[in-house]
Amino acid sequence: MKKIFYQSVFLLLLCSYSSFSQATIKGKVIDEENNKPLPFSTVFVVGSSIGTITNENGEFTLKVPFGTIQIGASFIGYSTISSVFESKQLIDKTLTFKLMPVSKELLEVKIEGKVSKQWLRDYKVFKREFLGESEKNEDYEIENRNKIRLFWEENKLFASCDEPLVIINHKLGYKVFSTLKEFQYKTNGDVSYLGITRFEPLKAQNQTEQNTWEQNRKEAYWGSPNHFFKSLIRHQLKENKFLVIKDTLVNYNMNDFYLKLTNKAFQIDLDKMIEPDSVNHQYFLKLNTPIEIVYEGKNNKQANYRYRYMRYEHTSIELSNKNEVKYLTSQGELYPPQSLKFSGSMGNYRIGTALPSDYEPE
Repeated sequence: MKKIFYQSVFLLLLCSYSSFSQATIKGKVIDEENNKPLPFSTVFVVGSSIGTITNENGEFTLKVPFGTIQIGASFIGYSTISSVFESKQLIDKTLTFKLMPVSKELLEVKIEGKVSKQWLRDYKVFKREFLGESEKNEDYEIENRNKIRLFWEENKLFASCDEPLVIINHKLGYKVFSTLKEFQYKTNGDVSYLGITRFEPLKAQNQTEQNTWEQNRKEAYWGSPNHFFKSLIRHQLKENKFLVIKDTLVNYNMNDFYLKLTNKAFQIDLDKMIEPDSVNHQYFLKLNTPIEIVYEGKNNKQANYRYRYMRYEHTSIELSNKNEVKYLTSQGELYPPQSLKFSGSMGNYRIGTALPSDYEPE
């Protein structure tokens, strides 16, 4: 059974506020060592396709969603950084990002050791667990894969890279930049990763390719954590084919999900799971018990670990810390990022199936 500890890539819009509410922020990107401007740097909302490029003076203007947001800045040859802000606090202020140059020693990675058979075996595991399994091997391509360092400690595979990974997602039509802060895979199937991710839509060669991307994006969205959280805050779980119960030890051996659904011991007040924070344009996630989710919009592609005859996608969500304050931003990012663990169908979502947080299906 795979579990994944999510960072901040998949997610939602607030329904009680205008989906188009935006704040305009201004700032600059400079070299931390000499305070010189870095022209043509990239400034972006982490996990989204929202971004801009600085001008000749390293200055930028960017429209961002209201609420708590994570903003990143990157430049070739410098470490990518990000910080969490309340967008309303940035209005009429100048935001300054100071980037640190990456040492030449780190940039000049020796390639000889990367082509060993052991590295290739480890890379195959890393690619599968980081990007996800795909029907076609050419769906996902990491352009700078030779810069990835991989090593094992006991039963854990670790990965790191001194520059953002550049991922071409041919299936969904995105160029994805992901700064790999942390990646860990355990042989029992557990995966955790943290990173700074941004998306750039690819340009389709023709309308047929664009239509294929649009269809694949919808397929990736339906039943995803993004879809679930949006349905939760919009009080549309039932309409969007999500069923939710408590994951309790009471009658744990009961192997009929639908029987549990009618049992009071497993029922949960979904409206009390979220609490709007109108001041900061976000939602507090009042989840203090593990839950089970069935999404009736898709059939299971693999055997269910709990319900032998369950035909639909099934997910269990656990809490890393029951007493931790959790909230969803206006872009649907979960803070703290590793406060929930997904097992089952949603636990199989990876960077390869991730969509920008500003994505909305037609």
